[in-house]
Amino acid sequence: MSRHRRVYRTYIVPLLTEFTSQFMVTFWGSMAMKPYGNEGGTGTDKNTTTTNEETNVRSCNKEDDYLLTVFMPAFQTGLSVWMMIAVFWKISGAHFNPAISIGFLVAGILKPIMFIPYVLFQCLGSIVAAAAAKIILGENPGIIAIPDHVNTSTVFLNEFICVALLIFCALTTCADPKYDQQTGLLAVGLCVFQGILSAKWVGTVGISPSRAFGPAVIVGGKAWSRHWLFWVADLCGGAFAGVYYMLFFAPPDKCWLERIHRSPKNNTKGSGSNELDSMVHDDEEKHA
Repeated sequence: MSRHRRVYRTYIVPLLTEFTSQFMVTFWGSMAMKPYGNEGGTGTDKNTTTTNEETNVRSCNKEDDYLLTVFMPAFQTGLSVWMMIAVFWKISGAHFNPAISIGFLVAGILKPIMFIPYVLFQCLGSIVAAAAAKIILGENPGIIAIPDHVNTSTVFLNEFICVALLIFCALTTCADPKYDQQTGLLAVGLCVFQGILSAKWVGTVGISPSRAFGPAVIVGGKAWSRHWLFWVADLCGGAFAGVYYMLFFAPPDKCWLERIHRSPKNNTKGSGSNELDSMVHDDEEKHA
């Protein structure tokens, strides 16, 4: 393979994949959500004469219609995530989420030099998608924001847990080359679906900071209210999931605990330990 072709396949294609997959997820999500009006920070439902700022944010207030504000956003987002992974996984992976990128970085799957470019292209794809949605709608697209009445610590903890579960699921299904469960990709999409459903009593959910970033850039105003929470909580959750996976669930040749056990400093072998290691090795071969 020539040098230029190697650069193209190693760097250009993955970055274009991040841009394209993030564009598609953000565009579909922005078009599916109720538009967010910019007159005085309020939005108007085209099907009624009422005006309510909170109904134009992907938040899950107890008074809102469950099907419209909870189930449909969860279903639409989970479905689009599953589709993007199925489309792009064989090409370059397709993270379209900085939290997934940092989880894969911790797990040693994503090269450190590619992390920042991945995040930049994810954000760029989200911005372009939100701008396209605004042009088509003729008004600001829906935003993923944190309502004023929602507690900061509640949002942080919910985001952290939901994202950690998502990244852990992504790692267990995608990081091990021997994983052969055909519904693994669907499981990742369903983790997103479950995460959004869980936000009904929290008030909001992001799960992907880059997904919220694009509409925030285009709409501004309330969209930036505590927007940093999505980045901090999601990246922390992704990093935690990467550490947890690598400590206990990674393949034997990559699992941190097993590698520590096999290191020369801890390999004080006597006749008993030699016999035990031999038994473990034989057992692994039988189940391979």
